[in-house]
Amino acid sequence: MIISKAPVRLSFGGGGTDLPAYYERHGGAVLSVTIDKFFYTVLEPVKDGPVEIVSSDYQLHQRFPDMAKANLSGALKIPKAVLKRYGVASGVYMALKGDVPTGSGLGLSGAVTVSIVQAVATFTGESHSKAELAEIASDVEIGMLGRPIGMQDQYAAAHGGLNYMTFTKDGVTVAPVTLPDGVLDALERRLLLFHTGAQRDSASILKGQKKSMEVSDASVIATLGVLKEQAARMRDLLSAGDLDGFGCMLDTAWNFKKSLAKNISNPDIDGYYAAAREAGALGGKITGAGGGGFLLLYCPLEAQADVVDAMTGMGLERLPFCFETTGAQLTLDHTGQFSATITPEGYLLGMRAVVSRLDKDKIGRIADMIWQAREEDRQIFIMGNGGSASTASHFCSDLSKTTLVPGKKGFRVVPLTDNIPLMTAWGNDAGFENIFYGQLINLLNPGDVVVGISGGGMSPNILKALDLARERGARTIGMSGFSGGKLKDAVEECFIVPSDNYQFIEDVHMILVHLIASVLRERMARE
Repeated sequence: MIISKAPVRLSFGGGGTDLPAYYERHGGAVLSVTIDKFFYTVLEPVKDGPVEIVSSDYQLHQRFPDMAKANLSGALKIPKAVLKRYGVASGVYMALKGDVPTGSGLGLSGAVTVSIVQAVATFTGESHSKAELAEIASDVEIGMLGRPIGMQDQYAAAHGGLNYMTFTKDGVTVAPVTLPDGVLDALERRLLLFHTGAQRDSASILKGQKKSMEVSDASVIATLGVLKEQAARMRDLLSAGDLDGFGCMLDTAWNFKKSLAKNISNPDIDGYYAAAREAGALGGKITGAGGGGFLLLYCPLEAQADVVDAMTGMGLERLPFCFETTGAQLTLDHTGQFSATITPEGYLLGMRAVVSRLDKDKIGRIADMIWQAREEDRQIFIMGNGGSASTASHFCSDLSKTTLVPGKKGFRVVPLTDNIPLMTAWGNDAGFENIFYGQLINLLNPGDVVVGISGGGMSPNILKALDLARERGARTIGMSGFSGGKLKDAVEECFIVPSDNYQFIEDVHMILVHLIASVLRERMARE
């Protein structure tokens, strides 16, 4: 499994000058910072399977038997375009999830594309620099999909941090902005972000600006030139540590930008902004191209309570955030190792992708085997090593007590992981591979059930005990991950977690324990 994440951004100034129609003739400049709200891509290989794309944001789950024949339209056009670009036609499960809503004005589509490019490139064995990630993502959105958008979002998402980006026909330069000690933290504390509840489509807003640039509309070109100068002025104010001056420049730039197109603001937005200014905010703007999404405000600390009260009183929802500096990252690489800081959302998205691909029918068959052991008054033995030993003990506890229904026969379950003196005796005298085998010699009867839990499916002591089980005519169940290892061939039913990450494997094993215990208890209650 591969998990990639890329951050969204707050654009302070210069937006619109990153459109090729403008910067190729006049040069563009944008000042922006990325925040700790991410877009996540989970990618899992599926042997001989189609391409499956699941989007939590759009509530879509689509299958494409041959990606080469898929059209580049609809809500999933970006992942489809990236897969086409890298020649991935089948055998992939992709799950997508963002921390912020679509149409937020926070550069989400750029984060989406960068995150997906990084995941798919890693899957195909390619490695890209941050600049290459941004360039490829821009080409996907602007070149392949023909979207009339700028390039700041892709470069912000790839690089991360507070940057002054310049755009010319010769290329893009991303220059980190160096601030005096404490200024970046002070800026972060003075910025507030509120969701207006209205979505906006940056492409439709920018389309009109792009058309004006292409016909050399003098007023639009002049306005963009001023916005570019304001971005440079904002950078200089921050570099000098003049935060309130920066806040006032946000106000100046916002009022000026509204003259660029009539759909950048509306009466509701103007009302929110006027109320914020009256409550003490020095400046602000609607994020992104305008028209809705989030309202960004610069507010001195002493006025923040009043501003928050004013905004929430008008129905706006505050989004707490922090700056981030890392840009696009692989949080889980193709080896199954966490290679960067994992966030709760990223981890849970990975878990969701794994759980969605579980074999539900096999879960039912395993529950039936355990139920049959109860019906025939057979014993159930459960074993595992390390974390799997904890799961084995937990499974025994749940089968023995959690399933108990007053007046009904319970399960005769024996943990092979809990008798420490006996385990150490066998381990010391006969070798670790015999710690479960030795316990079963005197206890196991035909028809009993032996459950072996092994994340990789290769534990010698588990496999030896299962050999004995087969010899004695016992029934066998395995719980594993990866491709099942040797365990899958050593048992009647093997529940394989489709992941090569041990954390996910062990998490799902515990889910299975609780699920089976719940199913069996319900069945007992209905007897």
